[in-house]
Amino acid sequence: MTKPKTLNCHHGVLMNINDHGVFIIGQAGIGKSSFALELLHLGHQLIADDVVEFKRNDNVITGSCPQMSAGFLHSRELGLIAITQVFSLEAFIQQHTLDYIIELKPSIENTSDLSPSLSHEILGINLPLLQLSINSPASLYHRLLTWLTIQSTDYMAEQDLKKRQQRQMNIDQNN
Repeated sequence: MTKPKTLNCHHGVLMNINDHGVFIIGQAGIGKSSFALELLHLGHQLIADDVVEFKRNDNVITGSCPQMSAGFLHSRELGLIAITQVFSLEAFIQQHTLDYIIELKPSIENTSDLSPSLSHEILGINLPLLQLSINSPASLYHRLLTWLTIQSTDYMAEQDLKKRQQRQMNIDQNN
């Protein structure tokens, strides 16, 4: 039996990045819209800026933009940007499934985890979460693309490293 659709609004920017619905969140003024602007220049698509409407149908969440602000991106530095006028008609799409959450933060706490696994819940579904420090010297974009690539593979680097460590400890014990 299909569950009825549920609607929920959240603050952030929803982008289509290489056919992944990526919801960018973070405190006001952290750079969500500036990051979205960079992503648009790199050929990705805007779905919604500021207010994102999410609907859940079974285990699929779809994000869209309220009609009032469809096709607009607001930058504190540049003001209101009409995406299809500045970029192209293809730079804006009406909706996309939600796959990942990116949280921009001033800094990231040190963790002993080699491969931190975080999640963020929307409409009762936990989605993979990546926290990115805006103060890292590495490009936000390149860190995001690397993480998306890791998410799309089944290779477990941490497990592989632990196996290698165990093999080395066994060799050291036998010598």
